[in-house]
Amino acid sequence: MNKILLFLFTLISMFPFIPISANASALQTQMSLDANFEIDVKKAQVIDNVLTVILVFRNTSGGKAKISMPPGQIHYIDATQNKKYHILKDEKNAYILAPPLYYGNLEFEVPANGKKLAWFKMPAPDEGVEMINLNLPGSTPFEQLKISK
Repeated sequence: MNKILLFLFTLISMFPFIPISANASALQTQMSLDANFEIDVKKAQVIDNVLTVILVFRNTSGGKAKISMPPGQIHYIDATQNKKYHILKDEKNAYILAPPLYYGNLEFEVPANGKKLAWFKMPAPDEGVEMINLNLPGSTPFEQLKISK
């Protein structure tokens, strides 16, 4: 019993709890270019000089649909400094994001009328920046996306 509790505690501590209710409002919503998804930014928050972005992909196609994004093409632009920022990598040169990459892409299927959550970490913009322009491949841009600190 103690081994099971230790395993569960270890597992929970590895993945921070992210409270997102079904009715939580999005900071901003955009459409995928193929019109199969709507993408909600649920959170864009800077903590300890790292920007965490949490997305919910909602399948609006009526059938099973697939998301596939090269993480190297995900970025935001700080328009005040005209700087472009990409997803952070760890000491093993792996992108800091979830779900894990599949053959080098952020890729997953979403059932009809279903949802999938994804998140990634990026360098924080300069102090005083309150909005960014987030760009995801295959999506319309999230312009003037408000970030919290």
